[in-house]
Amino acid sequence: GVPIYAPNQDHRLYQELHLLGSRFSRLGWKAIVATDLLVKLLHETRPYELAPGEADRTYRESLEAARDELARGGERLPAVVKESVEAFCRIKRRSGRRPIVGIVGEIYIRSNRFGNSDLIRAIEALGGQAWLAPIGEWILYVNYIGKAVSPKKGWLSNIVRLVLTDFLQKKDEHELEELVKDYLSYGSEPKIEAVLHKASPYIHESFRGEAVLSVGKAVDFAERGVSGIVNAMPFTCMPGTISSSIMKLLQHRYDVPIINVAYDGQAMTNIATRLEAFMYQVKAHPPKLRDQ
Repeated sequence: GVPIYAPNQDHRLYQELHLLGSRFSRLGWKAIVATDLLVKLLHETRPYELAPGEADRTYRESLEAARDELARGGERLPAVVKESVEAFCRIKRRSGRRPIVGIVGEIYIRSNRFGNSDLIRAIEALGGQAWLAPIGEWILYVNYIGKAVSPKKGWLSNIVRLVLTDFLQKKDEHELEELVKDYLSYGSEPKIEAVLHKASPYIHESFRGEAVLSVGKAVDFAERGVSGIVNAMPFTCMPGTISSSIMKLLQHRYDVPIINVAYDGQAMTNIATRLEAFMYQVKAHPPKLRDQ
């Protein structure tokens, strides 16, 4: 008895979400940003925890606290995120630094543990640490495309709505990110314009979709000095096929190991074997992490 909405992810996204009220759209965005940040804290902490399972427990408790606060209206969400940072900082860690692997690719596959056969845990089990491209990247990209398309279509009211929405979303993102970024080796997320600019030597932004984001984010990871990059995609995915061919150019230019992995929903032993070989290369690749 629960209605299900499936909004189109183009310039009409917010028009369709507003069926539930504009307040819902903003709370939904805050939920995405908060979750992305908690996931980053988890990935920053879990590879170094002394007590196995403590980071996962802290993540679950933090996620539940954020969920409950959003249900109340979200006014105290920054305080909840700050409390989560403090909880992660209390986790006792081993010293040292693992090689970092950046993960790009199709939004769902790279983010969903079942869809990617628990890729990040596999990387951690093989001695690495993961930087995962955030889900919020796609929402900001939709805003960017909407602002580019609307003038050509003559949708003046839509331009005003998107500019205002984009401003508020970036304001909310900045407020929450400022509480967390100093605890992350990655630092702050680049603007969408910067990601597209990084991709521009290899793929033009007029080719819309995940391919340009995957390429731009891979360049961003490489420039930040990761020891390896995974491009995760669904089996036979066209944007993934395009980005995977470009990854060969990036691997040569930045001298960093890159692996393209296609998932079809089945547990395949060949992926595990390929990841083991990839992580062997990653460990042999000296990290060049830079201060952001």
